[in-house]
Amino acid sequence: MQNNSTTAWKGLVIPTSILFLWVFLGMIGRLNTQLFPTLGEVWDAFCYLVQKGLLWHHVADSLSRVLAGFGLAILVGVPLGLLMGCVPQSHIWFGPMLHFLRQIPPTAWVPVFLLWFGIGEGPKFAVIFYASVFPIVINSALGVQQIPREYWEVSRVLCLSPWKTLTTLVIPGSYQAVCTGLRLGMGMSWRAIVAAEMLASTSGLGYLVMSSRSLARVDEMFAGIALIGLIGIVIDAAFVKVQNHLIPAWRWRVTKAGGEELVGAPAPVTASFQEV
Repeated sequence: MQNNSTTAWKGLVIPTSILFLWVFLGMIGRLNTQLFPTLGEVWDAFCYLVQKGLLWHHVADSLSRVLAGFGLAILVGVPLGLLMGCVPQSHIWFGPMLHFLRQIPPTAWVPVFLLWFGIGEGPKFAVIFYASVFPIVINSALGVQQIPREYWEVSRVLCLSPWKTLTTLVIPGSYQAVCTGLRLGMGMSWRAIVAAEMLASTSGLGYLVMSSRSLARVDEMFAGIALIGLIGIVIDAAFVKVQNHLIPAWRWRVTKAGGEELVGAPAPVTASFQEV
């Protein structure tokens, strides 16, 4: 595997080339600015929104909505996923409906959520919740199912209580998969912000993009789109950093008898079993 320090620059080649091409086409006047603004126009629009204090207001509203909808998805998705993983028979009841619902895009529910929750913050939270809950449920269930059978047998032999099994086996054992589901769910909820803020909203980055389209302000539209992408990258990077550094004790690693390292079995669980 190549060192990250020697390969990180490769990921910047394509975006840097696109930026240079964008600037060059703008300088020679080859862009139809009514459809595709120059980079300078987008920057000017960004600075204007910052100076007027509009941009941070939109960012704050979007983040608060995403966090509220995503938080609700965590409260529902993680317990439901762990339950489905611990009780295989639950797939008979929940599986078909979950797989049906996750095929429907959140935007298809916009009229229904408006009818159910009225005009306000409720429909926006519902769209974000709907977009993020399914990857959380599915990955949480898969994380429990991937725990080696031997660990379940040890928990039964030791007659662990349901709570002890949950805290020493299920949660540590499914940690990586749950975190993956949460990361995917956060990404889906952030990508749903435009659809959520189409619902009679007067603030937020999605509203900024949609209102700029209505006013034919393509430069502000591109500024909003670029900011949505940049904030999404920052959120994802922060999520990975939290996952890697705040809960390191739940990383899975054991060694087979032959000496081969096997990723997927929780070493902290064995220590917990030995202490019981």
